[in-house]
Amino acid sequence: MNELWLRIYLLIMAVLVPLLINTIFNVLIFKYVRASTRRIRPQPISINANSNNNRQPIISRREISLLKQMIFMFCVFIGGWAPACSIIIIEELITLNPLFFQCSLKVFELVMLAITIRFFICDHDMKEYLINKIRQHVQR
Repeated sequence: MNELWLRIYLLIMAVLVPLLINTIFNVLIFKYVRASTRRIRPQPISINANSNNNRQPIISRREISLLKQMIFMFCVFIGGWAPACSIIIIEELITLNPLFFQCSLKVFELVMLAITIRFFICDHDMKEYLINKIRQHVQR
């Protein structure tokens, strides 16, 4: 990859396109969760119609948790991929110490570990399954 346009293409395909797709899917997921929350727990009907116009829609704990998860994953994705791909482009313009690229790869590895850990922390069914499997192996 000696040409600059190939490096820019790599940045676009490895960071920007997945980021756009991730954002679109996150918006769709949030809209679905919001709609399902309203179906499950409809808002109380008020006698005074004017009071409903002044109230802000209430965001449930479930929606806040989902937003936190989405924001965390978004930031972690940017923090993991962007430095490594950006260094590849910057390296074309100026000479960098190879240590920068190695450090960005280590950051990427830590980001992947953080995503995996976050997955196990947030997915209660997976956590329960793994705990049961570990208990079965320990009891043998």
